[in-house]
Amino acid sequence: MILSALSLYSMLCLAQQSSLTLQVDRLHVGDGQVLKNAIIQLENGKIVSVEEGATSTGALHISGAELTPGLIDAFSYMGVSGQSVEESRESTPSLRLAHTLRVGDPAFRHALSQGVTAAFLSPDSLNVIGGLGAVVKTGGGTAADLFAEEQSAARILNPEAALKITLGNDASWGNFTPNGRFTRNFRARRPNTRMGTVWVVRREFYRAKDYLAARHQGTVAYDPDLEVLADVLEGKIPVRVQARRSHDVQTALRLQKEFGWPRLTIEEGTESQDAAPNLAAAGVAVITGPAYDSSQRAIARGPSAAKLKQLAHPPAVCCEDLHDIEGLESGMEDSGLVPVSDRLLDWLVVLAPRYGAASGLNGGRFSEGGGSTPALPVLLQKAGVTLAMGSAEAHDQPLTEASLIYQARNAVRWGMDQASALAAITSQAAQLCGMGQRLGQIKSGYDADLVLWSGPPLDSDSRPLLVILDGRIVVDNRPQE
Repeated sequence: MILSALSLYSMLCLAQQSSLTLQVDRLHVGDGQVLKNAIIQLENGKIVSVEEGATSTGALHISGAELTPGLIDAFSYMGVSGQSVEESRESTPSLRLAHTLRVGDPAFRHALSQGVTAAFLSPDSLNVIGGLGAVVKTGGGTAADLFAEEQSAARILNPEAALKITLGNDASWGNFTPNGRFTRNFRARRPNTRMGTVWVVRREFYRAKDYLAARHQGTVAYDPDLEVLADVLEGKIPVRVQARRSHDVQTALRLQKEFGWPRLTIEEGTESQDAAPNLAAAGVAVITGPAYDSSQRAIARGPSAAKLKQLAHPPAVCCEDLHDIEGLESGMEDSGLVPVSDRLLDWLVVLAPRYGAASGLNGGRFSEGGGSTPALPVLLQKAGVTLAMGSAEAHDQPLTEASLIYQARNAVRWGMDQASALAAITSQAAQLCGMGQRLGQIKSGYDADLVLWSGPPLDSDSRPLLVILDGRIVVDNRPQE
C-alpha cells in the first residue's frame, strides 16, 4: 500500500521526539555573538541549554553547517488579501487582521522553507487607520483545507501586535467625493489627498483623547474603535505608520510629537534615509520593505507574462483554435502594429491589477519609489536608527529574490556588516514585533525555532538544510546518504 504525502508527513511528525540535541560548528546567537563547536539541547519546543566548546554523543551534526535563530519577517502581507480591510470607512482601528487572515495560504509554507519561522502581518494600506496587525508563526496551526498537511498553517501568537496607519498615496488612491449624490460605492469617501489623510489621523486621535478623559471620569459609553486608539495613546498598543516618502516620514514624527505616541515604528520607509537624523533623535525604528532597483520593478507582483498571454489567447473551447492567431500577429507586424504580448507586456505586468494580494502595495510602491536605494539599511544604521527588515509579498511564491534572507544579503552587499544584517532579521526583528523575550535568539528559555544552513547564512549559495519550529524538524533538506 502506498502512503499519501499527508499520511507520511503525519507519521514523521509523530515519530519525532519531544527532545533534540544539535551539535554545530558555528552558532549565530542572533545578537551578534558567534559560538564555535556548540551543543544545543531542545525539549518540549524550548531551548533548554546552549554550551560552547562541548561534544555530545548522538547529537545531530552536519560538518560545515551553521545555525541561526528562525528568521522573523518584520513586515509581511502573507495571508493578507485585497479584501482584508473594511474600506467603507477610512478609520477602522478595532478590526483585527487575525479575524480575516488566510492562515492556510501557501505563502507561509514558502516562507518556512526559506527559514522564516515567524512574521508580523500588516493590514492592507487602503484605509488611513486600517486595524490591528498580528504576529504569527509560519507553521504549527490548523488549516481549513481538508487535504492540507498537519500543522502546516500559520499560528497566531498576538492578534493585537500593532495598529496600522497609512500615510502617502495608498489610503487616498481611487477615492472620490460623492458631491451630495447618494452612492453605494465604497470609494465615495474621503480622504482624497495627503492633506485629507493627515486630517483623518488627527481627527480620530483628538476624539480618542476626549474619549480617554471621559473614560477616566466614567462618563462615556464603550466605543471599540476609540478603545484601541486610547490604548495607543497610553502605550499599550504600538503604532506602525506606513510611510515611504521622506516628507511622509517627517509627518509621522510630527504626529507622534503632537499625540505623544509612546511606541512608533515606520513601515517600509523607502526614502527614510533622508529623515534618518530625525528618526534617530526621536528614537523611532524603521522596518524596511523590500529593496528595489527602480520604480518599474517595485517587487509588487502583478500577473505573470504567461498569465497575461493566457488571458490574451485563452485555451481553445471546441473549435476556437481554428483561427490563425500567428497569422494575425504577423499581419499586425507587417502593417506596423505590434502585438501586446511583445512590447507592452512588461508594462502590463506592473500596471495591471494584482490578484488576491494586498491591494495598496502595487500602486503605492510603483508611484512612491523614486527615492529608493538598496543602501537604505546601512544608511539608517550609520545614522543610529534601529531597524529590521521585511519582505512584504515576497513569499507569496517560492524562491523570489525579495525573500527575507535575500534582503539581509543585499544589505551586506551594500555595506552593512553581517552581524547587524542577521540581527535585523532575527533578534532586532523580534524586538520590534514585541517578541524579543521569546523569539529571535538562541538562548535558554527561548522558543526552539532554528535554521541550520549549509554554510555561512548570508553567503549567496547557502541554503536551509533543516528548519526547526517549536523543537520539531519541519523542513529537511539534508543530502541523502
